[in-house]
Amino acid sequence: MTDTTSEPTSAEPTPTGAAAAPESPTPASAWATRLARRAQGGPSELAAVLALSGAGGDLVDFSGGFPDPTLFDTGLLAELAAKAIETRPEVSLQYASNLGLPSLREALRADFSRTQSRVPEEDELIVTSGGVDAMTLLSKALLDPGDAVLVESPSYLGAFGVFRTHEGVCVPMAGDAAGLDPDSIGPAVATARARGAEPKMLYVIPDFQNPSGLWLSTERRQAIIDAARRHGLLIIEDVAYRDLAFDGTTRPSIWELGPDVTVQIGTFSKTFTPGTRMGWAAGPAPVIAALAEAKTNTDQCAGALGQCILEDMLRTGHYTQALPGLREAYGQRGRALIGAFAQVLAPAVPDATWTEPAGGFFTWVRLPGIDTKELATAAASHGVAFVPGSPFYADARRSEHLRMSFSRTPIERMPEGVARLVGAIESVR
Repeated sequence: MTDTTSEPTSAEPTPTGAAAAPESPTPASAWATRLARRAQGGPSELAAVLALSGAGGDLVDFSGGFPDPTLFDTGLLAELAAKAIETRPEVSLQYASNLGLPSLREALRADFSRTQSRVPEEDELIVTSGGVDAMTLLSKALLDPGDAVLVESPSYLGAFGVFRTHEGVCVPMAGDAAGLDPDSIGPAVATARARGAEPKMLYVIPDFQNPSGLWLSTERRQAIIDAARRHGLLIIEDVAYRDLAFDGTTRPSIWELGPDVTVQIGTFSKTFTPGTRMGWAAGPAPVIAALAEAKTNTDQCAGALGQCILEDMLRTGHYTQALPGLREAYGQRGRALIGAFAQVLAPAVPDATWTEPAGGFFTWVRLPGIDTKELATAAASHGVAFVPGSPFYADARRSEHLRMSFSRTPIERMPEGVARLVGAIESVR
């Protein structure tokens, strides 16, 4: 008879009934080296801002661009959410189309006519999970590794992260006190190509820009469109703050002036709620179709419950009825911060300058001779928070600028916060 008994492979056989020794666990730190290259840089600048915004305590916080939660109509939202669940559970609690609920898209198309002279066709509009989702879908659909995205200087730091995660190269354009300089687009295209990066897209925030608060003129908007047509660029027009002009006025959007070369991306996070993650993208039908396909491979669809609530807000007029109150509240905050600069910052730091926004959430402060990244550390110890200017530049240059958000800082604490800022400035000089 053949003996099929296995021979022990070591000098010390395992005793009968004893459990096998467990393998050594992999240290958590070891996984850092196994991450994809795009994830090995550690926490992003945006993650740091979000963490600081949630720090609480006695901090006077001018950092994150968050809407003021006291302005949310929670009673109305609860009523509309209950209504959607009770009357449309098969819609509100189910998966939606990757393009968004047809009924919401119809309501959104109607809302376009409120401030714009053009309404997107049905195949020119998609519902997204906020504005960053729209940037992500555009990056997935248009960027090949090494392609260039032309960006303002400064610009929204979160956009840089999205484009770079999808292996895009951010190439800065130039700006001045009036915003993006259209004459800088051609040189930026040449710079990108000299670096071996084919320019595909141009990202711009024309209304109360993040971080500068500047409002781009109609003339410059048209000049940007003309340059995009010359160079074969797709403009990404981010209109996150368009509805928040303090006086309620608007300027023609880049999309309505140049729909053939523009995708307009928007969000309701500033005017409705960020927690529902509602946004949109409107642009040429072939691009929107590509975004829908990309969305199928990310989160599949925007949340249906949020879509139902937003649709009801739009159809009943609750959304537009809320806008004057929001504009007044944010306008009061903006004016209060500018007033605190004049009363507290200017006497102590005579060479300090700042923008005076006509809408949105931000002002952009310049402190000549001061590295605001170094200042941010000192400011935290003085009990005040802002975002230093460096991350808002694609090349992360040393910056004398800082962004201060007034959107959810109590007006009564603004003079104190600016005084703390002055104390931090004096400590680093």
